Amino acid sequence: MNIPACDSVHPLPCLLDAVRLGTDKVVSFPVLSFFPRAGSVKVVLLAWAVGLGTALSTAPARADDDRVDRMGTELRNNEDFRVRTQAALALGASKDKRAVAALCDGLDDSITTVRAAAAAALGKLALGGKKCLETHIDSETNESVKTVLQKALDKVKGGSKPALASDTKYYVAIGPTTDKSGRDGTAVDDLVHEAMEGAVSELEGCVIAPRDEKPTDAKSLLAKHKNVKAFFLWPKVMPPDYSGGNLTVRFEIAIFTYPGKALKGTIPLKLTMPDVSGTDRGSEDDLIKQAAQSAFKRFSGNAERLGE
Repeated sequence: MNIPACDSVHPLPCLLDAVRLGTDKVVSFPVLSFFPRAGSVKVVLLAWAVGLGTALSTAPARADDDRVDRMGTELRNNEDFRVRTQAALALGASKDKRAVAALCDGLDDSITTVRAAAAAALGKLALGGKKCLETHIDSETNESVKTVLQKALDKVKGGSKPALASDTKYYVAIGPTTDKSGRDGTAVDDLVHEAMEGAVSELEGCVIAPRDEKPTDAKSLLAKHKNVKAFFLWPKVMPPDYSGGNLTVRFEIAIFTYPGKALKGTIPLKLTMPDVSGTDRGSEDDLIKQAAQSAFKRFSGNAERLGE
């Protein structure tokens, strides 16, 4: 395999060429010019798939909150773009949703290499960042970076490949939102998914299924983890009610087994915000988000019983 040479003058072509190798094996990059005075040191990077491309990871992910915070600080503040690039790639391998905010900030970096690394890392992580990726696709001027942004967005929309471990207790698929709010597009569905996935910490040992997972893939995965209890949650948002000078949002999740989808129960919620007159999308969003989070928390409190 021919590995492209890296230099500090034109690092982005090197990164993108390595990305196009499409390998899932560890490859090494000589860095005599990339890191001055490095002697014979080599940096080992791990390539992973992001759509048609791949991204690079500097190290195996560690379950270390401090490390995620530290890498986020390096990405945002370090004066050396090479350090910022490595920090972005490490965050992409962290499997930690908290890395999303720092990686979104990395998309504003003045150096194309850092922006490409941050975009690829968001695709690898696939735990959020849809809005910031969409925004930067529109504003990005470098075509190579824009390509990485689009591949990352496709990956984020699809969701990350689920990683079930020995301590996984629950596997939860969240279906498309039945949206009766009267809005066009996927804004409400995206808001509901983001809110429910953000509340996943309420359920210990829970892994969220990719949005585009096929039932056959879920069945195959769960066959290897027979002790894991699997559920399908189907959210529903009713039309907003502005009567009486208040805003009321009704939200519901139907709970099914997964992938078989036998109904186990429903969790209805009604939230009201006083003194709201006329259509107020921002207030609607706030209530929808609160309702989705609250519904998932209630589900979490009953998951063990529902799985019996």
